[in-house]
Amino acid sequence: MRIKLQKNALQNAANRIGFVLVSAMTILANSQVAAEQKASGIELVVPTAAEGSTDQLARLIAAGLARKGFGDVNVHNMPGRSGTLAASHVAASAADGRTLLVATPSSHGIASAFESKMAYDPVTSFTPVIRFAAAPYVLVIKPGSIGTLAQFVDKAQSAQGQWHYSSTGIGGPHHLIAELYFQSVGLSLRHVPAKGGAAALEKLIDGSVEVMLPAAILALPRIQQGQLKALAVTGNQRLKSLPEVPTFTELGTPVHVVSWYGLMGPAGMPDAQTKRLASAVQEILGEPTLQAQLNDLGIDRTSDVGTAFLDVIASEVTRWKALVSSLGIRSPEMAADK
Repeated sequence: MRIKLQKNALQNAANRIGFVLVSAMTILANSQVAAEQKASGIELVVPTAAEGSTDQLARLIAAGLARKGFGDVNVHNMPGRSGTLAASHVAASAADGRTLLVATPSSHGIASAFESKMAYDPVTSFTPVIRFAAAPYVLVIKPGSIGTLAQFVDKAQSAQGQWHYSSTGIGGPHHLIAELYFQSVGLSLRHVPAKGGAAALEKLIDGSVEVMLPAAILALPRIQQGQLKALAVTGNQRLKSLPEVPTFTELGTPVHVVSWYGLMGPAGMPDAQTKRLASAVQEILGEPTLQAQLNDLGIDRTSDVGTAFLDVIASEVTRWKALVSSLGIRSPEMAADK
């Protein structure tokens, strides 16, 4: 009887040891999986300040990539010098798909118009994943007596150079597009740069300036809330979310420049990884709820991948160099913190 009890005790002890070992192995396995998931996460570098238009869109993409199994996707805002700080950081990173850039016309077009020597080449220093969105710019003012673009031009001319406009910084797209339009209609307004798109809009809302030409994604919420009034949009077609607002082309002064947003990694990323990312972004933007969100923000989906994306960048470099030269803008400061 004693021997039998001893055997049972030994068996129970063995069972407990086995349970402990299995539990420990399970915990270890789960820890390894979690570590692998964390290691496979992504640093999504945004070349602008938080709360701006690029940042808003980047966070939608980051949340979508996390849902698609890419691990933790951390948005890293790195504003300054027309996006070159962020682009340089990504270009110098390992080509393992864990460090990605939200590229814009600032980092991959405008910067090259101001700097003869950059730490990266807009085309060869990166692996193009996908240009996933584009949006027009909108001329906005505070609601009041001005109801049309023609009325705005008349009043601005009457101000004899005393009116002001805000932008995200000297050499940023908001600055350049505003000057492109103002010069085309013979207006001279004083430039008031701000640190980021949200701050630039606040200058308009609080009355520090009279006008701004921000990206639609940045301005639309304020327009819909009645804080701003839109008079015209760039590009070739009206916004679905602002069907009553005409294009500059309709009003006789074409302004075809639009903002765009793309995903890029360092040069040398594996082709399979690049395609997986591009496919995931297309699926994310195809989700019905996100599609509705993009429409509300004035964003059009695009799907330029590979060489098609590189062709866009090459044309942007040419476009902005010509524009900056024609406008005669020369400044060591560069900022595009939308």
